[in-house]
Amino acid sequence: MEPIRNIEEAIKNRFSVTAGRALQDRVLGRVRQADEQSRATLSASQEPVLRRILMRSSNRKWAVAATVIIAVGTGLVSIWHDGGSKAYAFSQTVEAMQGKRSFHIQTYFQQRRHDEFWAEFDKQGNLVRFRQEEDGGPKGPLITIWDNGILHRYYPAPRNLRLYARQPNTEHSIEGLEGIDPETIVQEIDALVKAGQAVLETDPLARYAKLMTLRVTHQQKDLEQVLVVNPITKFVVRVDDYRGRRKGEVTHHGMEVLEYNEAMDPKLFVPDFPQDAVLMDQVTREVGMAQGDKTGKEVAVKVVRQALEAWAQGDNAKAGLLFGGVAPEWFTKSAGLRPVRIVSVGEAQEHREWAPYWVPCQYEVEHDGRRSTITGDLAIRSVGGQPGRWYVSVLSYYMGQGPRRIAE
Repeated sequence: MEPIRNIEEAIKNRFSVTAGRALQDRVLGRVRQADEQSRATLSASQEPVLRRILMRSSNRKWAVAATVIIAVGTGLVSIWHDGGSKAYAFSQTVEAMQGKRSFHIQTYFQQRRHDEFWAEFDKQGNLVRFRQEEDGGPKGPLITIWDNGILHRYYPAPRNLRLYARQPNTEHSIEGLEGIDPETIVQEIDALVKAGQAVLETDPLARYAKLMTLRVTHQQKDLEQVLVVNPITKFVVRVDDYRGRRKGEVTHHGMEVLEYNEAMDPKLFVPDFPQDAVLMDQVTREVGMAQGDKTGKEVAVKVVRQALEAWAQGDNAKAGLLFGGVAPEWFTKSAGLRPVRIVSVGEAQEHREWAPYWVPCQYEVEHDGRRSTITGDLAIRSVGGQPGRWYVSVLSYYMGQGPRRIAE
């Protein structure tokens, strides 16, 4: 092969792009800097192929290296060398991670463990079932199991509730899985890089031994992603998102792939919850209140008033239906919260966290012959699998904005 005389000729021959003098000078500076870093930080046994290319011929070492770097920078190809002779391109990861069958993932928030997920998919890539465990406090994790449209969820003490509900697999109904699907993540990054909306670069200082580290800088939002890739399987094994660096207020979300396309223990998807947990059954019976011709705000106020009235009258069966199918024993365990006189039910408020409507209320309770006042907001949610029906969530009583005793 004849010596490569300049960068522009190399690029024309290899990649069909044109590099001007300013670009050549900028790239040469990057290559020299990368070479100096590699000399200072990498041992001879782990010396990248790129550096060995630079040393083969004094006549062409900068041209060849610059050609590679320019190709990476312009998005034509993303190349990383793992110390052997075979180059890596990000498209290999996109291809390798197509057709997922299962994954086991650990998520992080601000560098601390957050949620753990197990998910299985059919041959078409549709979600079949998943399990989520999130921090529920000292009494254990909050566990969610979804299996072909049926949702089981356990809320640990002091709530000690188990929810049994219908929940179809739609874009927004399956909580927790948005944004952590490894296959979807790599496809989105690849599309953004090709569209010029993100820059994908290799990090010369790998985070983990024998693994590749890639850095993705988004052009249209304050987001930087760090990807760790297994060079053998080509799978992404970790993704860290850093938002707000331009403003100096960094928020971290991480995702680590513990298993990918591995067989899973069927017991993971069996709702083996504590037997003393109170059941909220929204599958075997009709619960809540039908909206009918009322607005969302109107039905929210009405269902709160009727739920409190039924509870005050001791009709725990009716109250249980209006409180989302909760079993009568919940009212027995919550006797200290039972209304004896309803003072007020206010106007429903929209778009607060967790529930579409929140209704302020105030009522009196009696304990040991003494009366006190309970005040706060009750959350109104739609019944899963029962369109047009709304219920009062008993979980409101365990939330900061929920009803609390304010006076004796």
